[in-house]
Amino acid sequence: MRVLFAVSNSEDSKGDIVDVICNEYQKEYKKIISYKRVFYYDAIINEIRQSRDNKYDRIIISEDFEKVLNDTYENEDFNLYKRIDEITDEAYKDDGTGIPIILLCSDRRSKRDSIVSKLFVLGVYNMLFGRERTIQNVCALIEKPRNKRMAKVLYNIDPTAVKYTSSNNENIISDKELLSILKFFNINKDKVEKCVRGFAKISREYTDEQIQLIIKKLPLDVRIILEDNSKEYQKYSKVSVKRHRWHSRTSRPAARTRRSAVRRNASHSPGSVRAGHSGRRSHRPCTRRGR
Repeated sequence: MRVLFAVSNSEDSKGDIVDVICNEYQKEYKKIISYKRVFYYDAIINEIRQSRDNKYDRIIISEDFEKVLNDTYENEDFNLYKRIDEITDEAYKDDGTGIPIILLCSDRRSKRDSIVSKLFVLGVYNMLFGRERTIQNVCALIEKPRNKRMAKVLYNIDPTAVKYTSSNNENIISDKELLSILKFFNINKDKVEKCVRGFAKISREYTDEQIQLIIKKLPLDVRIILEDNSKEYQKYSKVSVKRHRWHSRTSRPAARTRRSAVRRNASHSPGSVRAGHSGRRSHRPCTRRGR
């Protein structure tokens, strides 16, 4: 188990919190944690980028480990959301699987805070509040993180209340995040299982509107693979790529056939120009018979 720690010690803690967590986890689950510790938010992103091959299994963040003194609650909420948003853009493995983030919330937080639903949308399903912030609970989440469904029930998330809508669809996902998704599918478009797992992850972590935008941007061959193999894709896809492509292929020859038929009919019509003639139409005088 490889863990990235970005935590601060509380005033009443006995010993270093990282050492305490590692020792307790080893004692409880008979496994050893390999870890690295950073001391500011930007270092989290840098470490994830630099060690993508090392594949951190968990990221543990203490909300107030880089706290600004005398900051307003509104600014604290804004800064937390912004930082977690940046981190979740990078917190994924080579196969597209998200790295679970365990967030130790500050003393003033509760599950009723409005920011909880916003962090949920970002894919943060493992938040600990108040008396929940025990070493045992942290270890339990390291061993088995919550999934989206569990978090939705625990935090009483109302999907209709947190659904993101935008008048400009191009802005509902950051360019960097979208490019990262497309890069993953382009690299793995010949690997059906990876494509299916990658889209399953997307279906868990993004809103319906964001998923529709992602589908529109996916390469055609990837969409065909997902249409054949991914139940999640079939749920969100509104148009069959294969049917559309088949229709496009068959409609063009049909049009050519119709045009050919028109030309053939025209070639046999009384007023048509035949090969070997001057190109002028022959006109016979129209005479009427007498009574």
